[in-house]
Amino acid sequence: MVPRQLAGIGSSPRITSSGVNNIRKEGDAFRILREAEAMEFYAQQYFAQLHGLRPPSPGWEGSCSGGTAYDHWLTNLTTCGPFNSVGAFYDFLVAPVRYCPQPDLADSYRLRLSDHHKIVFTHADISEENILVDETTGDITGILDWEMAGYWPSWWEYGKALYGAWNKEWWRTVVGQIMVEYKNEAELDMDIEMF
Repeated sequence: MVPRQLAGIGSSPRITSSGVNNIRKEGDAFRILREAEAMEFYAQQYFAQLHGLRPPSPGWEGSCSGGTAYDHWLTNLTTCGPFNSVGAFYDFLVAPVRYCPQPDLADSYRLRLSDHHKIVFTHADISEENILVDETTGDITGILDWEMAGYWPSWWEYGKALYGAWNKEWWRTVVGQIMVEYKNEAELDMDIEMF
């Protein structure tokens, strides 16, 4: 399964929540509640292939283009990296905390991030809005928004899938069913993001 650009996708159905085994058109999106079933297929096929890709060199983290990375959660519309190790990335991640009224929090946060996470290729922006589905079967037909894809720590996909979803219990449930959970890292990252 290789990502490819699709034309005319503005009104394509996406995974959302509605009623059991129900697909109905609502505005420009089709709603399904069989998202967990559809996502299990996605997880089994897609994540295995995606996370099986390795960086250009051991320890390297950055964009799928091989250069600097774009991630609006990290850099507010600027680029960062690439990084030569997980530790260098984590140092960058906690750096903004050093400018807060309690800069010692940066060291506390940094100690809680293990330098031993495996680096895997991630989409880095998986959400119900970025998954296209077939309106009649619920099968996944495409994945959108690849601009943040790259090589990141193994927990990054899980943490990023939860961004903006803390009030969407149904999506958190789906993510918990299809991904290895890294709750500590995700919560820590959400704390750091406040800086």
